[in-house]
Amino acid sequence: FEWKYQKKGLKKKGFEAVEEMNHLGMLIDVSHLSDAGFEDVITHSKNPIIATHSNSRAMTNNPRNLSDKMLKKLADRGGVTGINFFNNFLVKGELKDTLECSTIADMIRHIRHIREVAGVEVIGLGSDFDGIPNPVEIEDISQMNKLLDALALNGFSSDEIEKIFYKNSIRIIKDVLK
Repeated sequence: FEWKYQKKGLKKKGFEAVEEMNHLGMLIDVSHLSDAGFEDVITHSKNPIIATHSNSRAMTNNPRNLSDKMLKKLADRGGVTGINFFNNFLVKGELKDTLECSTIADMIRHIRHIREVAGVEVIGLGSDFDGIPNPVEIEDISQMNKLLDALALNGFSSDEIEKIFYKNSIRIIKDVLK
C-alpha cells in the first residue's frame, strides 16, 4: 500500500530546516518522511542522515520502510538505518494493531537483505520499544543478547555485529558532529 503523501517532498521551509540542521551539526532523521522527502533530504544534506527506525521495503512492503534504492543512497552517503522491531515493519506491511509477535528471525531477514543490498555499514538498531503495541521476542534492552547470539549463529562476524549494535551509530554521530 502507499501513503497519499509519498510523492510530496520538502517545501521551502523544509529545505531551510535541512540547511540549518547541517549548520548546527544536527543529525537528520528521515524515518517518517515520504519517499520524495527522503530524496530531497539526502540530495540536499551536506551531512549523512539516519532513518532511526526503518526496515527494508523489499522484505515488507510498508511505506515507512526503505526501498533498496533508498538504502543504497543512504549507504553511499554514510547514513544508517535502525532496524525497527515492530511487526508491521518486519512482516505485515500494514499499519494496524495486531497481537502477532515480532521474531528475531524476522529481524535477521531484514538485516541480511540490507547487508546484501547496501552493506553492513548502513545497519543499526532502532527497536522502537516505546512505540510498539505488539509483543516482541526481544521484550526490552536486557534481552538484546538474543539478537546478538542469533546474528552470530546466522554467519555474521564479530565485526559486523559490533557495527550493527553500536559502531555504525557512533560513526554517524561523529561524522555529523565534525
